[in-house]
Amino acid sequence: MYWLTGQKPEKKKDERRRVEFSFPIITVRTQVFSGVFDRLGALRVSRWISWGSLFLVPFVAGIGLYLLISSLLNLLWNPAAGEAAREAGLAAYLLLPGVNPFLPLLYGWFAIVCAIAIHEGAHGITARSWGLKVNSSGLLFLLFIPIGAFVDVDEEQLKKASASVSSRVMAAGVGANVVVAVACLIGVLVLVAGLTPVIDGVYISNVQEGLPAEAAGLLPNDVLVSVDRVTVDRIADLNIILEDKNPGDVVEVTVARGDKWQDRFSTVVNLTRFENRTIMGINAGNLLLKERLRNYQNVTLQVFPLYLIPPSLASGSVPFSDFLAPFYTHSLGQGWHVLANLLFWVWFVNVNLAVFNALPIYPLDGGRMFNIALKRVIHRKGGEKLISAITIAATATVVFVLLIIILIPFFT
Repeated sequence: MYWLTGQKPEKKKDERRRVEFSFPIITVRTQVFSGVFDRLGALRVSRWISWGSLFLVPFVAGIGLYLLISSLLNLLWNPAAGEAAREAGLAAYLLLPGVNPFLPLLYGWFAIVCAIAIHEGAHGITARSWGLKVNSSGLLFLLFIPIGAFVDVDEEQLKKASASVSSRVMAAGVGANVVVAVACLIGVLVLVAGLTPVIDGVYISNVQEGLPAEAAGLLPNDVLVSVDRVTVDRIADLNIILEDKNPGDVVEVTVARGDKWQDRFSTVVNLTRFENRTIMGINAGNLLLKERLRNYQNVTLQVFPLYLIPPSLASGSVPFSDFLAPFYTHSLGQGWHVLANLLFWVWFVNVNLAVFNALPIYPLDGGRMFNIALKRVIHRKGGEKLISAITIAATATVVFVLLIIILIPFFT
């Protein structure tokens, strides 16, 4: 049974119960999915995908190792990175909704269940496509909350199978996660491409008490559209206008307000002076909604890391974040941001699960494939001990780096 971190010791068939409880995990076994594995495994495309996954895993493992090394170096040489890690806390390293402060509860559980089901289902389908038996499959619950799925591929047959076949079964889970992740990322981009800014201008986050803006009736969440009939799209535009004004001057402002900022009204503001500056008395921020859309749609090496950052950490850059979503509209209606978040989190969890499982850590898929590859290369006498030693060394090294990355911010 594969589940996130490897293989659970298999029971004999006659010892298995349909429902097993090992606090706090409930395991529900079923044969319902066997027919699905048989039908999908019989398709020729299943073998093609398993071939592709076989070559994909080393590439994904390389990405994972690169991310580990770059993260370690960043923590060692960049004090700000360590400070950010300390502020986030140890819970930020756990892919558990409700525990991880950046992983939303509903979206997170949905994405995790989907990712694990896809990963395990791919193992079952590929096993059947190469004639290996799937003893059982089922669902896992944390008490009564579904947290994933599992597939029991017959271990004896898997050990007797050729290295090529067993490696493809191992690789299938990572490959399926990558395929789903890419599909969801494309879905996010297509969805974002259909967004239209509701309004663009200077967003008023706060109106200072007792200053002219308050007297003129401006409110937080208003958007300045124009000043003296000159369109303002950014704070720089507003500052240029105010630089030419003196305290006591009156400016006419047009403001958007209300639901989706559909209401417009104009008023006048008597300017005042503060610290040698002419001001209205507002705290404002640039919306730059069109620019944010272009940046998010522009999938390049420069902006790609944005897709790995949860919206809660990049609320000012992600169009479907809680902060920016109200400023956009879509032909799909008001629920567009729900779909965008679902696609994002399914992408996010699948790509992280794929990278983690591809690492050469035994008994993860990548670790088992690494062990199988060593057996194909090392044939000399006494090779089994050498293979075991190399596998253990690789596992220990990667795990050690992971622990250092997690713990070093709290000891510096």
